[in-house]
This record gives sequence, C-alpha cells and structure tokens, in this order.
Amino acid sequence: MQRDGNIIIPIIGYIIALISPIIGLIYGAILVFFKKDSELYQKHGRFIIYFAIVVFTVSLIIRYVLLG
Repeated sequence: MQRDGNIIIPIIGYIIALISPIIGLIYGAILVFFKKDSELYQKHGRFIIYFAIVVFTVSLIIRYVLLG
C-alpha cells in the first residue's frame, strides 16, 4: 500500500475536530479541496468533516438535553 502524504496531518485534523468542530470542519474542507494530489488527504479530509459534524451534533445534544 503506497501512501502519498504524511499521516500526522490527518491526525492533527482529528484532534482539532474533537476540540473545536467548526475549525475541524474547515480543516477537513481544506484537505479535501486543496490537497487533491494526495489520496490520503482526500480520504481523511472527508472523515474529518464527518467526525466534526458528529462531534458538533453530540455536543449540542448534551448541551440542550442534559444541561437544560
């Protein structure tokens, strides 16, 4: 399996998406739209976007349902 890119870039994206979903969403979009030469960045960029949306949704549910 050939990897064309550095794996640390997507890992940083997941960490950013966990801490701040909005910034993680932007980071994932940058990977998807501006790093078209790397399949690794394309794949993980989409996953970072999905992850940021899930984290944002879960945080909203926790904030409004559990904390009132």
